[in-house]
Amino acid sequence: ADVASDGFMVFIAHREPIEKRGTMQTLVYSVSKLGQIAINLLILVGFSGPEMNCPGYQPDPSIPCTNNIYIIKRVDPELYTNNPYSWCYEMCDDATFEWDLSIPEFAISICFVIFASIPLYLRLKEDKVQAEPRLEFLAKFWSQLKRKAAWQVILYGMISHITFGVSNAAKMPANYVWLDLHTFQHSIMVIFEKFFFFVGLNLVRKYALNVSWRKQVLAGSLLVLVFNSLYFIIIFDVWRNSWFYIFTDVSALFMYTLNFLASHACMVEVAEPGYEAITYSLITTATNAVSPLSAVVSYQLLAFFPLLNDQESIATDTPEVRSQFASLQALVMLINVSSLLSLPLLPRQKKETREMVAKGEISSFWGSFVILSALTFLCYSTIVTFVTVKYHDVYGCMKVLGGGGCSADESSTMALGLVSCIFLYCYGVSFYLTYLPIFTGERSFSRSMFY
Repeated sequence: ADVASDGFMVFIAHREPIEKRGTMQTLVYSVSKLGQIAINLLILVGFSGPEMNCPGYQPDPSIPCTNNIYIIKRVDPELYTNNPYSWCYEMCDDATFEWDLSIPEFAISICFVIFASIPLYLRLKEDKVQAEPRLEFLAKFWSQLKRKAAWQVILYGMISHITFGVSNAAKMPANYVWLDLHTFQHSIMVIFEKFFFFVGLNLVRKYALNVSWRKQVLAGSLLVLVFNSLYFIIIFDVWRNSWFYIFTDVSALFMYTLNFLASHACMVEVAEPGYEAITYSLITTATNAVSPLSAVVSYQLLAFFPLLNDQESIATDTPEVRSQFASLQALVMLINVSSLLSLPLLPRQKKETREMVAKGEISSFWGSFVILSALTFLCYSTIVTFVTVKYHDVYGCMKVLGGGGCSADESSTMALGLVSCIFLYCYGVSFYLTYLPIFTGERSFSRSMFY
């Protein structure tokens, strides 16, 4: 359903005037964000009660409080000390409301939304056409994929999403011990993120449809870097306030809107009529499938900062902890900004993209390379998703799957080897396609490559 709707969106976008093209795409993503805001409002109201936020909470007074030491360790010490035998019947400070929405009730509400949307699908009108033979269609699609305009955009999407998606894995536990960030505030932060993403999309639709995509990515990346650097104020205890963190996080995501839209807008120009859905879905699948790789890199960076591997150690807040945290934050920011090294792979705007398509440059090698890369990343992300969901208690913590480690002595060799391969892929491809021709004299270096 998602692929079909993306294909239809590209179909409509191709019929927009060139100067207005992108309006439909930003509108579709804006409506999507509104839906996400509605769902997160439901989560905010439904999952801010005691059953979700108070470890060991028991709504039934006839059931005794648990003796599980792992649960008791997470209970508010003051609550447990004041009521050692009836602490589980009282609402803790982390709970905002006195009620909770159960998981089945939440699932039913989602089903209701899906059923309510079915009549909208029935109103869609689509003219039937004679389907091409499958092998003939795939052969033509392969000829589309061999075009430089297609495989270069896909490579840019995968490389930039990997490097820009790396995050500070120690930040979340630090937020809970340093800022006392609770579920209610986190849910508000997510809603604000979606809202400002929605605002950013509409601002781009109104004022920046024809601004260079490279300039948008460059500006967005540097501004995200600025807001991420404000976390040093929290690290060194200059000002530790949960709402200040929410402000910096939401502002950074607002700037990320520029990166998101620029990397997706060129996909409309690359997709040829008749191949809208399959081309757009391949590009989006390839860029989305690299998310687990960013998670693996994020967690494996903690191997070089042992004091940040658990929440208890971060809570000590010693000068050594702060120093390691600052070093990790700086390293993550450096990796994020290095995503700009792949920026010359992104066309500047719609006109340049169409010119690349018109030139007709093809490469079977790079077309095959892109397909192999996308399939490899997709297989890895599928395995990670399946294993971490179905066998979460056993394998979900494995480092090579993006976890923090199942034991203190778990080897990091495989995970660090995977991280090395990821960096080699990202920087190696960027260097070969963009900077090697400069060293060999085939192309001259210019700052305009980045804007």
